[in-house]
Amino acid sequence: MSASAQVDRTLCLGTGLCESMAQELFLLDDEGIAVALPTDGTDEPLERLHAIADCCPTGAITVTGEDLGAAERESEHESKG
Repeated sequence: MSASAQVDRTLCLGTGLCESMAQELFLLDDEGIAVALPTDGTDEPLERLHAIADCCPTGAITVTGEDLGAAERESEHESKG
């Protein structure tokens, strides 16, 4: 299943961590807020997107198109907050 990410612009502080981890998946716009770029439709970025979302200091990144283990990862991410 292909994955995609969304960035909550109200939560993003523009640290650029996501962009530094995957320039092909995220960039900072003119306002300094992260923007998720479209994926190529393959399964490859799913784990990378989860890792990046987990590293986001404000939890502004949400991953969609998840597999069956996604609920477990989401509960782990929420327990970190």
